[in-house]
Amino acid sequence: METLFTLLKSTPLFLPSLAWVLGLSLARLEFISFSYIPIFLLILLWWRKLWFVFMCAGLCFGAVNLAWQQYKTSIDDSWLEQKIHIQATIDDVRQTKQYTRFRLKSVQRDDGQKLGGKIDVYVYRQQLQLLSGMQIAITVKLHTPRNKNNPAYFDYERYMFEQAVAASGSVSGSVKVLNHQVSWLEQARQHIRLSLSALDKDTQGILLALLLADRSQIPLDIDDAFAASGATHLLAISGLHMGLVAGWGFLLAWWLITRQEAWIVKFPVRSVALVTGVVLAFSYALLAGFPIPAQRAFLMLLAGVVAWSIRATQVPLNSMFAALLLITLIDPFSVFSISLWLSFTATSALIIWAGKQAATKSMLAQAWLWFRGMFWVSIVASLATLPLIGYVFERFPTWSLLANALLVPLYSLWVLPLALVGEILALLGLSTWASAVFAWSGIGITWGNQALLWIQSLPLGDVWLRADLPWLFVFLGLSLLGSGVLWLNMKRWMALWLVLLSLLGYVGLGLSEANIERSELYVWDVGQGASALLHTSDKNLLVDVPGKHGSKFNGGSIAAQNMRHIGLLHVDAVVLSHAQSDHAGGLDRLLSNLNGVHEIWLADVPENHVYFKRVVQDYHVRWLKKGDVFRWGEDARIRVLWPPLGYAPKNSNNASLVLLLVLDSGQKILFPGDMQAPVERKISEDLTVMDVMLMPHHGSNTSSIQAFVAVVRPKIVIAQTGYKNHYHFPKTEVVQRYQAVGSQILNTANGAVKLTFDGAKTYVEQP
Repeated sequence: METLFTLLKSTPLFLPSLAWVLGLSLARLEFISFSYIPIFLLILLWWRKLWFVFMCAGLCFGAVNLAWQQYKTSIDDSWLEQKIHIQATIDDVRQTKQYTRFRLKSVQRDDGQKLGGKIDVYVYRQQLQLLSGMQIAITVKLHTPRNKNNPAYFDYERYMFEQAVAASGSVSGSVKVLNHQVSWLEQARQHIRLSLSALDKDTQGILLALLLADRSQIPLDIDDAFAASGATHLLAISGLHMGLVAGWGFLLAWWLITRQEAWIVKFPVRSVALVTGVVLAFSYALLAGFPIPAQRAFLMLLAGVVAWSIRATQVPLNSMFAALLLITLIDPFSVFSISLWLSFTATSALIIWAGKQAATKSMLAQAWLWFRGMFWVSIVASLATLPLIGYVFERFPTWSLLANALLVPLYSLWVLPLALVGEILALLGLSTWASAVFAWSGIGITWGNQALLWIQSLPLGDVWLRADLPWLFVFLGLSLLGSGVLWLNMKRWMALWLVLLSLLGYVGLGLSEANIERSELYVWDVGQGASALLHTSDKNLLVDVPGKHGSKFNGGSIAAQNMRHIGLLHVDAVVLSHAQSDHAGGLDRLLSNLNGVHEIWLADVPENHVYFKRVVQDYHVRWLKKGDVFRWGEDARIRVLWPPLGYAPKNSNNASLVLLLVLDSGQKILFPGDMQAPVERKISEDLTVMDVMLMPHHGSNTSSIQAFVAVVRPKIVIAQTGYKNHYHFPKTEVVQRYQAVGSQILNTANGAVKLTFDGAKTYVEQP
């Protein structure tokens, strides 16, 4: 403990920088308003502590920055929910198989009104070759960012606010280019893209991420393998990459200068080599478009280089805390960024490690020290950031040490150096040579991908953690901090045992599942799609998972994340009501975001045997047909009402699997899929009053006919619709039919619905 206190005591910027960060954080809290600032300033007049001065400065600066950002992203209703014609400049382009997303700046309407912030617009079913810097004219329908209201959700509103994006929408019609002129930097980036275009998709996607900070082209299975193995940092332009690029520049300059004795005498070899490395790292980040993580990583690298070069006379960690102050001054919102703290942790560990090494003028010794340091920093950073990674990403990278031990050297010594050479050749116009070098870099990428897929297949190689125990991550963080203190005080065996025991407890509790005694039904807010979870005392039944195939974030990932936030990590059965994307398109993401799916239920109809062919090959499928009746766990029984065996209607909605689930307490729950009027007429004779039902076909007027509603008369009926959906579901006349029979009508557009069944009573919760 004395060693830790001594280190912090000898770092004058430690308390001021943390106080500054605390002030910035307080400015973001909703209960802290401008009215509180005078109170802090009055306290400052009486209590003149340096750290409190920095905290008040951070609070004031953060509040002003927050107000300015709110002003920039403000938008009035005349811009929203209607088609408008605008002109704008492309700030950034991202392409996927499903869409092209343009981030636009300098947005102006035909009537001359301008936006202070940016907008995101999406073009579907078109692959447009447009570049940043071009000026375009489009017709677009905008809406403000909105979070889906579930037990767990990505704070999309905050993310867009921090990016200064005021609204988003989709483009109607064609895109007209007003000005084709682009910057020299964008032209250089295009040269690199063209040289990569001949490579296979796996190689191309990863090299685009490494060189241009574009991760949109990485195949999902490879992206998942990186995440599961704790190697995702290799795909981002982070502190590790900056360090590697600077290291190669340092070694190259050292080698060139030391070829001539006169140069060794004439030039300060160490200083020139360091400057060369920094310049090369800056150029690398600049070509990548200097994304925010790269900006932070470069400043951290610069602080590390300064600390290393003056380590004989000053405290090295001071430079790191100075960099922290500078980064948060430039971007106050970065105090909540995981990439900042990961970079800060890794670079700080490198400085501490480097300060303990013996000085040497041997180039080979310098190289060995540098790359050994980068390796150990990645190992130490993996442990140090594990609680944060577990809390944010909700997974445990079991084989992270193995993955980093294999991939960090591979990317350091093979993939990234060759990629940089290929990048230089592409910039020189030697595209053929550049493609050849990129292909050699791709060999290392292929080896790395194969290794990651193998690691992912190992026992516990792809593990998700329950997210309803936030104290668990605090426990691990405190345990690892205690281990670090023991290690610094030379109590190495005690430190190792504490790490081992805390990890075992962390994993054991994180992989357990919540004990939920009463049956619960969750109907998630997944936009214009359908997904619901019925959890009984011993079984989990998930009905439908919507999404676009190939999309990383869709109804499948939303359903899985929500399950983890109520303490569930597996599904006993997934019901896919019928072969349409708004009910079944998110299956792949669900399967890859949970620890297990035992079986999949499908209607035994011809269309499903074709549409779900791959699912049938890879997973256990239970084929259901009208008339099937079976027990579901200890608390329920299920009756299949539709469709008959081999049914092949013209409209696939009418092949929906319709299930009646009856709890032992007596409540009846109807899952109707998208069945329409013809099916409703046929199954009405098998139905009686329902306690709960999902509204057929999201509340379309093709369903919920008067005769059907009069039979089922549900006490609670839930429409699964998207917020302000363009179908205008649920239809007014449908809502009126359910109101006429006394139903309580709920809509997932207003947030997820939770029903708790306690005996004969049903309790309703909705935000």
